Amino acid sequence: MTRKREKETVIPGFDPAELARELEANERPTVPPPSANFYARIVEGHVDRALEDKHDTPRTMTAATPPHDPTMLIEDEETLGREMYGSYLRSDFPDALVLAERVLEKSPEHALAQLVAERCRALLGSTSDRCVQPSSVLRLKAPAHEIGRLGLDPTSRFVLGHIDGVTDAETISKLLGVPPKETLDRLHALLELGVVELVA
Repeated sequence: MTRKREKETVIPGFDPAELARELEANERPTVPPPSANFYARIVEGHVDRALEDKHDTPRTMTAATPPHDPTMLIEDEETLGREMYGSYLRSDFPDALVLAERVLEKSPEHALAQLVAERCRALLGSTSDRCVQPSSVLRLKAPAHEIGRLGLDPTSRFVLGHIDGVTDAETISKLLGVPPKETLDRLHALLELGVVELVA
Protein backbone atom coordinates (compact mmCIF):
# COMPACT_ATOMS: atom_id res chain seq x y z
CA MET A 1 0.00 0.00 0.00
CA THR A 2 1.41 3.32 -1.07
CA ARG A 3 1.43 6.06 1.64
CA LYS A 4 0.14 9.39 0.52
CA ARG A 5 2.92 11.89 0.53
CA GLU A 6 2.30 14.87 2.84
CA LYS A 7 2.32 18.29 1.24
CA GLU A 8 5.54 20.11 1.99
CA THR A 9 5.78 23.83 2.63
CA VAL A 10 8.43 25.32 0.40
CA ILE A 11 9.95 28.68 1.32
CA PRO A 12 10.84 30.52 -1.86
CA GLY A 13 14.36 31.68 -2.12
CA PHE A 14 15.13 35.39 -1.52
CA ASP A 15 18.06 37.70 -1.47
CA PRO A 16 18.51 39.22 2.01
CA ALA A 17 20.18 42.36 0.66
CA GLU A 18 17.33 43.02 -1.72
CA LEU A 19 14.74 42.43 1.02
CA ALA A 20 16.51 45.00 3.19
CA ARG A 21 16.43 47.55 0.39
CA GLU A 22 12.69 46.99 -0.11
CA LEU A 23 12.01 47.49 3.62
CA GLU A 24 14.04 50.69 3.62
CA ALA A 25 12.20 51.98 0.55
CA ASN A 26 8.78 51.37 2.14
CA GLU A 27 9.81 52.66 5.61
CA ARG A 28 7.17 54.94 7.25
CA PRO A 29 7.94 57.55 9.91
CA THR A 30 7.55 56.19 13.41
CA VAL A 31 4.81 57.98 15.42
CA PRO A 32 5.53 58.11 19.17
CA PRO A 33 2.71 56.73 21.36
CA PRO A 34 0.47 59.36 22.99
CA SER A 35 1.18 60.29 26.59
CA ALA A 36 -0.97 59.14 29.52
CA ASN A 37 -2.30 62.68 29.88
CA PHE A 38 -3.66 62.48 26.36
CA TYR A 39 -5.93 59.58 27.31
CA ALA A 40 -6.88 61.26 30.58
CA ARG A 41 -8.06 64.35 28.67
CA ILE A 42 -10.15 62.17 26.38
CA VAL A 43 -11.83 60.45 29.34
CA GLU A 44 -12.45 63.79 31.04
CA GLY A 45 -14.07 65.12 27.88
CA HIS A 46 -16.46 62.15 27.72
CA VAL A 47 -17.35 62.52 31.41
CA ASP A 48 -17.98 66.25 31.03
CA ARG A 49 -20.25 65.71 28.04
CA ALA A 50 -22.16 62.97 29.88
CA LEU A 51 -22.72 65.27 32.87
CA GLU A 52 -23.89 68.11 30.63
CA ASP A 53 -26.43 65.79 29.02
CA LYS A 54 -28.00 65.05 32.43
CA HIS A 55 -29.77 68.30 33.19
CA ASP A 56 -31.13 66.97 36.48
CA THR A 57 -27.66 66.37 37.92
CA PRO A 58 -25.65 69.47 38.85
CA ARG A 59 -21.98 69.58 37.93
CA THR A 60 -20.96 70.39 41.48
CA MET A 61 -22.88 69.38 44.53
CA THR A 62 -22.52 70.90 47.98
CA ALA A 63 -23.94 69.50 51.18
CA ALA A 64 -27.27 71.08 51.96
CA THR A 65 -27.38 73.02 55.20
CA PRO A 66 -30.16 71.63 57.38
CA PRO A 67 -32.76 74.26 58.21
CA HIS A 68 -32.61 75.66 61.72
CA ASP A 69 -35.31 74.03 63.79
CA PRO A 70 -36.03 76.10 66.91
CA THR A 71 -38.21 73.35 68.35
CA MET A 72 -35.08 71.23 68.86
CA LEU A 73 -34.03 73.66 71.60
CA ILE A 74 -37.36 73.33 73.39
CA GLU A 75 -37.33 70.70 76.09
CA ASP A 76 -40.43 68.98 77.29
CA GLU A 77 -42.10 70.12 80.50
CA GLU A 78 -41.08 67.00 82.46
CA THR A 79 -37.38 67.44 81.63
CA LEU A 80 -37.49 71.12 82.53
CA GLY A 81 -39.22 70.25 85.80
CA ARG A 82 -36.50 67.76 86.73
CA GLU A 83 -33.72 70.23 85.90
CA MET A 84 -35.51 72.96 87.82
CA TYR A 85 -35.89 70.85 90.95
CA GLY A 86 -32.31 69.58 90.63
CA SER A 87 -31.04 73.17 90.55
CA TYR A 88 -33.21 74.00 93.54
CA LEU A 89 -31.78 71.04 95.49
CA ARG A 90 -28.25 72.25 94.69
CA SER A 91 -29.27 75.69 96.02
CA ASP A 92 -28.63 77.12 92.56
CA PHE A 93 -31.58 79.46 92.95
CA PRO A 94 -30.94 81.75 89.92
CA ASP A 95 -30.88 78.72 87.59
CA ALA A 96 -33.87 77.16 89.33
CA LEU A 97 -35.83 80.40 88.91
CA VAL A 98 -35.05 80.60 85.18
CA LEU A 99 -36.13 76.98 84.69
CA ALA A 100 -39.26 77.49 86.80
CA GLU A 101 -40.25 80.44 84.65
CA ARG A 102 -39.74 78.33 81.49
CA VAL A 103 -41.97 75.60 82.94
CA LEU A 104 -44.62 78.18 83.81
CA GLU A 105 -44.53 79.51 80.25
CA LYS A 106 -45.56 76.05 79.07
CA SER A 107 -47.88 75.25 81.97
CA PRO A 108 -48.97 78.21 84.11
CA GLU A 109 -50.77 75.90 86.56
CA HIS A 110 -47.64 73.81 87.35
CA ALA A 111 -47.74 73.77 91.19
CA LEU A 112 -44.09 72.88 91.83
CA ALA A 113 -42.81 75.46 89.36
CA GLN A 114 -45.01 78.12 90.99
CA LEU A 115 -43.65 77.22 94.42
CA VAL A 116 -40.01 77.08 93.24
CA ALA A 117 -40.32 80.41 91.45
CA GLU A 118 -41.89 82.04 94.51
CA ARG A 119 -39.27 80.63 96.91
CA CYS A 120 -36.35 81.48 94.60
CA ARG A 121 -37.52 85.08 94.29
CA ALA A 122 -37.83 85.31 98.07
CA LEU A 123 -34.44 83.66 98.66
CA LEU A 124 -32.66 85.76 96.07
CA GLY A 125 -34.13 88.84 97.71
CA SER A 126 -33.08 87.89 101.23
CA THR A 127 -30.79 85.28 102.79
CA SER A 128 -32.59 82.59 104.71
CA ASP A 129 -31.19 81.77 108.12
CA ARG A 130 -33.05 78.49 108.33
CA CYS A 131 -30.89 75.42 107.79
CA VAL A 132 -31.54 71.73 108.29
CA GLN A 133 -28.99 70.01 110.53
CA PRO A 134 -28.57 66.26 111.18
CA SER A 135 -30.30 66.81 114.52
CA SER A 136 -33.21 68.76 113.01
CA VAL A 137 -36.71 67.42 113.49
CA LEU A 138 -39.33 68.37 110.93
CA ARG A 139 -43.06 67.91 110.47
CA LEU A 140 -45.43 68.26 107.54
CA LYS A 141 -46.78 71.72 106.95
CA ALA A 142 -48.64 71.52 103.63
CA PRO A 143 -51.82 69.42 103.26
CA ALA A 144 -51.35 66.00 101.63
CA HIS A 145 -53.43 66.92 98.54
CA GLU A 146 -51.18 69.95 97.87
CA ILE A 147 -48.03 67.86 98.29
CA GLY A 148 -49.37 65.34 95.78
CA ARG A 149 -49.81 68.09 93.19
CA LEU A 150 -46.17 69.18 93.40
CA GLY A 151 -44.77 66.32 91.34
CA LEU A 152 -41.77 65.71 93.59
CA ASP A 153 -39.08 63.26 92.51
CA PRO A 154 -39.16 59.72 94.03
CA THR A 155 -36.30 60.35 96.50
CA SER A 156 -37.95 63.49 97.85
CA ARG A 157 -41.26 61.65 98.25
CA PHE A 158 -39.39 58.83 100.01
CA VAL A 159 -37.81 61.29 102.46
CA LEU A 160 -41.12 63.09 102.90
CA GLY A 161 -42.84 59.85 103.85
CA HIS A 162 -40.57 59.49 106.90
CA ILE A 163 -41.12 62.97 108.31
CA ASP A 164 -43.26 62.54 111.42
CA GLY A 165 -42.40 65.44 113.72
CA VAL A 166 -40.37 63.13 115.98
CA THR A 167 -37.56 61.56 113.95
CA ASP A 168 -34.47 63.69 113.29
CA ALA A 169 -32.80 64.11 109.89
CA GLU A 170 -29.85 61.84 110.70
CA THR A 171 -32.13 58.98 111.71
CA ILE A 172 -34.26 59.43 108.59
CA SER A 173 -31.08 59.20 106.50
CA LYS A 174 -30.09 55.92 108.19
CA LEU A 175 -33.60 54.46 107.88
CA LEU A 176 -33.74 55.25 104.16
CA GLY A 177 -30.17 54.25 103.37
CA VAL A 178 -29.77 57.59 101.59
CA PRO A 179 -26.44 59.47 102.03
CA PRO A 180 -26.74 62.10 104.81
CA LYS A 181 -25.88 65.02 102.52
CA GLU A 182 -28.53 64.01 99.99
CA THR A 183 -31.12 63.60 102.76
CA LEU A 184 -30.28 67.04 104.16
CA ASP A 185 -30.47 68.58 100.68
CA ARG A 186 -33.91 67.07 100.14
CA LEU A 187 -35.15 68.17 103.57
CA HIS A 188 -33.76 71.67 103.08
CA ALA A 189 -35.50 71.93 99.68
CA LEU A 190 -38.79 70.72 101.18
CA LEU A 191 -38.38 73.25 103.99
CA GLU A 192 -37.76 76.10 101.55
CA LEU A 193 -40.76 75.01 99.48
CA GLY A 194 -42.93 75.33 102.60
CA VAL A 195 -43.89 71.65 102.49
CA VAL A 196 -42.35 70.95 105.93
CA GLU A 197 -41.34 73.05 108.92
CA LEU A 198 -38.76 72.78 111.68
CA VAL A 199 -39.90 71.50 115.03
CA ALA A 200 -36.53 71.51 116.80
